[in-house]
Amino acid sequence: MKMAKIYIDPGHNCSGADTGAVGYGLKEQDVSVQIGVLLRDMLINSGQTVKMSRDSIIDTVSSSLNGSLAYRYNSANSWNADVFISIHCNAANTKAYGCETYYCTGSTQGKALAECVQPHMAAETQRYNRDVKSANFAVIRHTNMPAILVETAFIDNYDDNRFLANDDGKYKCAVAIYKGICDYLGIEYKLESEDKLMSKEYEELKAENDRQNVIIDQMGTELEDLRNTVKAIIYDYIDENMPEWARPTIQKLVDKGFLKGDEEGKLGLTEELMRMFIVNDRAGIYGE
Repeated sequence: MKMAKIYIDPGHNCSGADTGAVGYGLKEQDVSVQIGVLLRDMLINSGQTVKMSRDSIIDTVSSSLNGSLAYRYNSANSWNADVFISIHCNAANTKAYGCETYYCTGSTQGKALAECVQPHMAAETQRYNRDVKSANFAVIRHTNMPAILVETAFIDNYDDNRFLANDDGKYKCAVAIYKGICDYLGIEYKLESEDKLMSKEYEELKAENDRQNVIIDQMGTELEDLRNTVKAIIYDYIDENMPEWARPTIQKLVDKGFLKGDEEGKLGLTEELMRMFIVNDRAGIYGE
């Protein structure tokens, strides 16, 4: 069996200047690590050597953006990796969706690697195929080995978000990247069952994500119930029409992705609903 040194880079950090995108309470920096850990275990099971830039959702490799990016490609270069894989979630305007894989402009081997991974991404995840693309992202531009950046799905698109929030969705992303790497290296797939790959470490990594899913689902239920039963003034925007006492909490929930407006950006909140959110916020349900 061909042996390779594969560097997995779960994008972004827990804190600092290089945190990732957020959608409906789901954090890119958490999802990328969860997929990365699954991918690592698959590759090790296939006899490959693996190193990760981050292997925990609490990891921050550097508090600055430049420091974070430099750590990743310098670490891969110092280790003399054969392949570099950076894992991300996309974000745009809530309407864009699908998966895509980037290689550094001008890199023949990077393009070959991307062309091995992207077909599997589309097939395994059943997300819209946005194809292989080239770019000059720092982490794939400064690496000395074939490197790609995989945008698994759009975290701010509701359907893609629900896919990424699901254990099966993350597993399918990892399988797709794994199969693409195997194709590139010319080695056979050696996949165990999904249950065997759901290690204790992975269970710990997804615990916070599961907690946020409960909050999101409960908020959706309460929002619908109140809209159906309470006939009152509706507050659509965080402006002078919204009571001053409600603005800080509602702004926080919007910023965190817990609250999303409709296609016109309208929040559709009643006073009763805003008071409920404030009570929950003071109880620490939504975090800092």
